[in-house]
Amino acid sequence: MQTPVDILWPWWLRLSHWLVAAGVVGLWLMSYVWYETDWLHRGVGYVVLAVVAMRIVLGCLTQVRSARFYLPGWLAMSAHMAEMRRGQITPHRGHNPLGQWSVYLIWLCIAALALTGWLSRTDALWGEDWPVDLHAALSLALLALIALHVLAVMVVSRLSGQHLLSQMIHGREAPIQDKSH
Repeated sequence: MQTPVDILWPWWLRLSHWLVAAGVVGLWLMSYVWYETDWLHRGVGYVVLAVVAMRIVLGCLTQVRSARFYLPGWLAMSAHMAEMRRGQITPHRGHNPLGQWSVYLIWLCIAALALTGWLSRTDALWGEDWPVDLHAALSLALLALIALHVLAVMVVSRLSGQHLLSQMIHGREAPIQDKSH
């Protein structure tokens, strides 16, 4: 059994990450590939929002330091970005400063999507175009943020020598690669 010291990403964090990822892929497919799934789209959207809300609560309460929330300051952000420009990143146990802010931005986008989706179905705004248009624009913004997230995982994995994808699968810190080869 893993001790709290061994755990980088606890099971509930990894589960929430992959549930949100699967939910967003499903929502995108329901919007742009499969049609006539309005009731399912709404249901999955609310589940994704609930998972994000659960992750926020657990991120505030957890004793696992790497899974706890923090607000990176501008000095930490600029130091991290300077490392990226030099092509070498100090490995972090948990999210690096830029990664932590990107998590908050993705969750904010998901919450705004849920709000605009709900607003588009209310009696007061029924037939109005702006909630639907804003919802569509936010969905494209979320896809762009996800693409940046995936790209950042690949770049940071390469520059830091950390196996970030495997860490999000098994939850343990992956060995640092030898970058001399």
